[in-house]
Amino acid sequence: MSSEATPSNAVTHSDRSRLNWRWLLWRVWCGLLVVTAVVPLFPVNWWWVRIGDYPRLQLLCVYLATLPFMLMFRRHRTLKWWSLGLMACCVIQAYWIFPYSPLAPRTVQAAKSDDPARRLRIVAMNVQQENDNAAAVLEIVKREQPDVLVLCEVNERWLNDLSELDQQFAFSKKHPLDNHYGIALFTNMDVDSCRVRAMVSDRMPSIDATIRLRNGQPVRLFAVHPKPPQVGRGTTKRDAELVLVGREVDGAQSSIVLGDLNDVGWSRTTNLFQEVSDLLDPREGRGLYATFDATSWFLRYPLDYLFHSDDFRVAEMKTLEFIGSDHFPLLIELSYEPAAESQQQAPELDAGDKADADEAVQEAW
Repeated sequence: MSSEATPSNAVTHSDRSRLNWRWLLWRVWCGLLVVTAVVPLFPVNWWWVRIGDYPRLQLLCVYLATLPFMLMFRRHRTLKWWSLGLMACCVIQAYWIFPYSPLAPRTVQAAKSDDPARRLRIVAMNVQQENDNAAAVLEIVKREQPDVLVLCEVNERWLNDLSELDQQFAFSKKHPLDNHYGIALFTNMDVDSCRVRAMVSDRMPSIDATIRLRNGQPVRLFAVHPKPPQVGRGTTKRDAELVLVGREVDGAQSSIVLGDLNDVGWSRTTNLFQEVSDLLDPREGRGLYATFDATSWFLRYPLDYLFHSDDFRVAEMKTLEFIGSDHFPLLIELSYEPAAESQQQAPELDAGDKADADEAVQEAW
């Protein structure tokens, strides 16, 4: 009898050993997931913290995929605490991204006027400096017929390849660079003023223009492309540039800020920018409109944005097809409707956020 019991005991001991290893690995995995949810909550500009702002939707999917594996360890006493921690992570990520779901209320209303003199059709593209598919860019411009076209990451080669645009647009402002921060603006609207500015660095220029709608209404337009978080470098310059631009457009003037912001709408930096600038995000309540990375089906984030003052409503908004870049183009058509001012409101700047904005600028300088 004893000789027959030994193999059974050995198998049982082996099973328990494997189960303990699985339990250990599951706890380590859950611990890492908790870190990914909690660390980005810290109000610092360290690169390894701020990168956590980007994949909130992807992390939420990972959390939800992990939860069913709890059933494997249902006999462990501490399982409920790990499970509660993981569900809390789901709540954290859902809280941040919910405003960008179609279930959330829309911050910006749909256009009510059909008057073409009030409309402003805009296409913004990060063409990616190494990309050479100029034909795709020209095809989109020809089909969509934008009133304003903003291009990021253009160098001299790109501008040569897109020379046809000079015949399609009455005005252009070009600032080519070979460091991935070249920028260009094309428009058929009347232009009161236009200049290239360096808000925090000559290597990261922006374009500051005042254009006029067909009804004569002046609109301040900023095209920007701040630096993203990078390994070993924080987000100080990006945060400061957005704050400085926000301060420039704050006020009663009709304003638009657009471009590759290298940030997501639910981040602390973009929220601060909206409070400083008093501008609205038309994505809220409509969807993510993820524009990066166009080469990945899973790791996509909304990095290309357009913010506008509360006297505009949205007539159309969509991402456009692949152009060979790592960004999808973004199209938005706005309708100038002053009556919307009393019905749409940007987040307000409180004393604490004002101090944060001052600190961001001081650190950059």
